[in-house]
Amino acid sequence: MAGEGHKVALISTDPAHSLGDVFDMDLSGGKPIDCPLFGVESSSTDGELSIIEIDPSAALADFKSIVDKLVTSTPLSSSSGGSDLGSTMQDLSGIFDTLPAGTDEVVALAKIVNLVQKGGYDRVVLDTAPTGHTLRMLGTPTFIAELIDRVLIISDKINSNAAVKMLLASAASSYGDSSDLGSAAATAKSTLLKFQMQMYDLEDLFANARQTEFLVVTIPTELAVKESVRLVNDLTFEAPEMPIRVRNVVANQVLREDGGDAALFLGRIVDTQSTSIASLKQSLEEMNLDISMRPEITEVPYLDTEPRGVFGLKMLSGELLKEPEEKRISSPV
Repeated sequence: MAGEGHKVALISTDPAHSLGDVFDMDLSGGKPIDCPLFGVESSSTDGELSIIEIDPSAALADFKSIVDKLVTSTPLSSSSGGSDLGSTMQDLSGIFDTLPAGTDEVVALAKIVNLVQKGGYDRVVLDTAPTGHTLRMLGTPTFIAELIDRVLIISDKINSNAAVKMLLASAASSYGDSSDLGSAAATAKSTLLKFQMQMYDLEDLFANARQTEFLVVTIPTELAVKESVRLVNDLTFEAPEMPIRVRNVVANQVLREDGGDAALFLGRIVDTQSTSIASLKQSLEEMNLDISMRPEITEVPYLDTEPRGVFGLKMLSGELLKEPEEKRISSPV
């Protein structure tokens, strides 16, 4: 797409990022990094590619830390307002201490919305986490609405309690807020509502088949195919309030009998695997760990069928649990 003149953003919210490794670039800063299009045949000189790795857990930690500091620094027992104040602050603390799974993706998505709106990109490619994470992420607007409703209830309590207003004003000043400190609660409410609207905008974008599609990538194995079929079904039918268009399913790592030398191909695969295992071994040795602390490499041979059921898993466990000498003897050359 960048080669065709589009301004493209490639974004990952997967906690186990791999884009940096794929492009051999340091993306740890969480900000857009321009990727040179070396070797890309381009029909236009206007194309650009920006790559971004967003750490969902770090974004969530930043979000929660402000609330945690506010709650832990509040002398509830000595504050005026007594039990009402304590109850209000504990309610606020409880919301952010019991956030459900997927909240980190929520915060990451908010950052993506901001990046897309400010970046002027023609195409945005989102590299998502595995299936379960993806489904949670795509279902975040409903969760956000419910969370904000709860927070606004707490906000109403805060607005009715002068002592809490004073505490919020004090907390706001510690963060250098130059606005009217007495409106800290109203500012927080406005920020939450803006965040909520971003999520609803994102929901509309996901459901807009003219602008968005979901590309499922699988490998041609029975287990992977079943998981991918479930994902397509969930995206298309199980979320009627937000169906996602799936126009293509990519089957990766497909082998074909025709048009190739099987022996030559197999030899290349063996060479690649041998090089990779040697690199793994060298990297572990370079950690300078005591021999008793160094991880041992267990090589499991390529199986011509997927290990399923008790019998299949028993065969796999037999390879995993072999003694080191047995492994060396049975390992393929």
